[in-house]
Amino acid sequence: MTVCATASQAADQGFAFSGYGTVGGVKTNTDEAQFRSGPRQDRGATRSVDFGVDTRLGLQGTYTHNDTFSAVGQVLTSRRDGQQGPQVEWLYAQAKPTQALDLRVGRMVLPIFMVSDNRNVGYAHYWLRAPVEVYGAYSLTSFDGVQARWASAVDDVNVTVRGSAGKSKGDIYLLDKPKAELKYPRLYSLALSLEKGFWTLSASRTVGKDVELKGDYLNLDPDGKDTFTNLGLQYDDGQAVAMAEYVTRRFKNPGHPGPAGDGSVNSDSYYISGGYRLGAWTPYVTFSHFKPKGEGYRGYNPNLLASAPGDIPKGITRAVGVRWDAYRNVAVKAQFERVTHTDYAFMDPSWPFQLTPPSVRVWSIAVDFVF
Repeated sequence: MTVCATASQAADQGFAFSGYGTVGGVKTNTDEAQFRSGPRQDRGATRSVDFGVDTRLGLQGTYTHNDTFSAVGQVLTSRRDGQQGPQVEWLYAQAKPTQALDLRVGRMVLPIFMVSDNRNVGYAHYWLRAPVEVYGAYSLTSFDGVQARWASAVDDVNVTVRGSAGKSKGDIYLLDKPKAELKYPRLYSLALSLEKGFWTLSASRTVGKDVELKGDYLNLDPDGKDTFTNLGLQYDDGQAVAMAEYVTRRFKNPGHPGPAGDGSVNSDSYYISGGYRLGAWTPYVTFSHFKPKGEGYRGYNPNLLASAPGDIPKGITRAVGVRWDAYRNVAVKAQFERVTHTDYAFMDPSWPFQLTPPSVRVWSIAVDFVF
């Protein structure tokens, strides 16, 4: 896909321009809470159709000086961090000293998930949106720093290894709209991808040190350690496609007992998804599950403060949908979900909604395009 190409893949000298976008509408069966696509969104959909949950536009420019030096910039406009305006998603310079090695410096994609490189490019995926139980668990998508990427073939296996170091920050919004600024002053990541035939296996570990979280409910001094581990598997033979990812978060903050202490935002989550291409149509199903394991999640919801240990509700989403490749570089998607108590998916819940979280029905339609 042109818009996802890095400078290492560009063969011609000079400038190249590409872009991607989604126009989407979402509605639910309740006004008791607002449905969103992740914790960086400060509002979402209710019984009234909302066009901001999935709508986005990305513009990317690549400058290739020669076979060794290049630069990439990408601007993303979406509902994120309390604004709708454009933000710089990527801006980095790259050197390619050998055929297999890329060295980058600047703002780059954070290789957390199996589809981190193009998670915002709806056209690249059969589903309408990435499962919030997994992708909402780590909402930061880029970092400022340095990265080394090595890609080569070992026998019949394509191997890609990425090592990253730098810093990252972003705003997140808790259930009843308090804003919190999340900072990783020291961030380290190692990601591995193995491709053989129809199969892709990915694994990554990302460690944030001196974590800062400043908000109304949960304030952490800069001494926390956040470790996020991901394991993914994909099968795609051109007709059948299946994906699964399992992620864990383990948080250490020994200087703060209680809801801000060790394990306060520990969690496990996973999804299993699959589709089948029938000409221009791809029906698909997704099941995703989020299991909070720390007292920090209890602290977000005042109604859970008095509940017994282990009683923090789990988040579950069951989704069915279909993709229709209507035109060249244009896909139309429709998706129906039943979402039960997923903190990352809801904003501004009413008191009855928090006391007995219902299973919310969500209808979405989107048009994805690339150019």
